[in-house]
Amino acid sequence: PPTRPRAEDGREGAHVFESFLTLGFFWLLAAMTPGPNFFAVMHVAAGQGRNAAWACAMGTVAGTAIWALAGFFGLKALFAALPAAAIVIKLAGAAYLCWVGYGLWRAASQPFSSRIELRTSRAFFFGFATNLSNPKTAAFAASLFAAALPVGTSTATSLLAVVMVCAISTAWYTLVSLVGSAPLFARAYAAARRPILRITAVIFAAYGANLAFEAMREG
Repeated sequence: PPTRPRAEDGREGAHVFESFLTLGFFWLLAAMTPGPNFFAVMHVAAGQGRNAAWACAMGTVAGTAIWALAGFFGLKALFAALPAAAIVIKLAGAAYLCWVGYGLWRAASQPFSSRIELRTSRAFFFGFATNLSNPKTAAFAASLFAAALPVGTSTATSLLAVVMVCAISTAWYTLVSLVGSAPLFARAYAAARRPILRITAVIFAAYGANLAFEAMREG
C-alpha cells in the first residue's frame, strides 16, 4: 500500500495533541470543581493524616479510571438502551452518598481527642466508593472524549487519553491531600471540626438527594 506523506502524519499528530490539550484542560477543570471526591480527600487529609489522605486520593483515581474506561467503552449508550440499569446505579450511588452524609453528621457530635491515622485500606475504599457513587462521571467522560478526540481515533490513542485523565486526577488529588494534611490546616480543622463536618455532611447528602431526584425523574 502507498505510504502516507509525512506532512499528513504531522497534521494528524498536531490534531491529536490539540485534542489531548482540550481534553486535559476540561478534565482538570472538572476535577478542581468541588464535589464529593474533593470533600472526601480533604476530610480524610485534615482529620486522619497524609498517608490516609493519599490512599483516599488513590481510591478516587481508581474510581476515575473505571468511569473513564466505562465512558470510553460506551456506558452512556448502555444507559440509553437500558434506562432501568442507569436508575438502579444512580439510586445506589445516592444511597451511599446520603449514608456518608449521615455518618459525618453523627461524627460531628462525637468528641475529638487527637488526630488518628485511618487505615489506608479503609481510606482507599472511601475514596473509591465515593467516586463510584456518581455514575454521571461516566457520562461526562464519554461526552468529553467524543467531543475532544477526532473521529476515528485509534484505540491505543484513546486509552492513552484515559491514562492522561487519570494522571491529571492523581496530580490534583495528591495536591489536595498534601494541603489538607498540612499542620496549619489540620489545626484549623480541629478548631472548627464540628461545623466543618456538619457542612460536609450536608454537601454529601445534597449530592445524594440530587442524584436520587434525577433517577426518580428519569424513571
